[in-house]
Amino acid sequence: MTAFAEIPVADAEPDILDIYQRLMSAAGSGSPALIFRHLAVTPGLLNWVWRAIGADAEAGWVRDAVWRIVAEMAPVAIDPITPAVLSDTGIDRDARRQTGDMLTSYNRMNPVNLILMGAVRVLISGAEPTASVGAYVMEPSSPPIAPPDLPPPPAVASLNPDLQAAIRALCVTIPDVGAEVTATLYRHFAIWPRFMMTVAERLNPSLDALNEATLSLNDACAPLIEQVAERARERVSEPPPITNQVILLRVLDGFSYVIPHLVVVGQAIEAALPGEMPE
Repeated sequence: MTAFAEIPVADAEPDILDIYQRLMSAAGSGSPALIFRHLAVTPGLLNWVWRAIGADAEAGWVRDAVWRIVAEMAPVAIDPITPAVLSDTGIDRDARRQTGDMLTSYNRMNPVNLILMGAVRVLISGAEPTASVGAYVMEPSSPPIAPPDLPPPPAVASLNPDLQAAIRALCVTIPDVGAEVTATLYRHFAIWPRFMMTVAERLNPSLDALNEATLSLNDACAPLIEQVAERARERVSEPPPITNQVILLRVLDGFSYVIPHLVVVGQAIEAALPGEMPE
């Protein structure tokens, strides 16, 4: 299967890079999400999406609301990743700081992505409202300071075959969107191959629990998604600049699972890690 198309940060034109940077600032993150990098491939589409949801993303109320929802959910328990395990897998204090920055970025950005992309999916599908609207107070707030920008993640094809297989095994619950979707978090962790293999060994036995938590998180976020979608309807009157709505909705349907799944995965990994490496 072909790799999922995207425009990386390094290849983004100025208007696309501006949206990437505004997304990162709004979430206090060091990396724009894969789904936004994918939408950027279609000329004009990311700009259309940003007109629909950008104002609410930057206002901060969506970020605060979804972070509260996630904070109320207990992380899925996986085997601890102890300091000894980190040392054995090549993670020294500097690498622990880098992996911490990666988790911070994804654990901040992915919940926000869940709401924004959920609203975009509702908007493009033309679906009627399915949940109560207006339950969340739209109080503006400032984002936390973002960690340093994350380095470019390695391509899956560049990894050793065993690690490729382990990462693909973690992605078996991802719906088919017509191309191979690989969480960028896994690609970033694969900078340290033995560490990513250890993460995979801990996540794999918990895929059923992670799947259950994914579905629960989606249910909890439905009213907030609908509230943002209702506001997006007021901002864009023209249809999105796409030639095949079916293909785009297939991708957005898939990511309505991918994004919350990565939220619960990120929370599980963070809970399993020690706070700092000992001296």
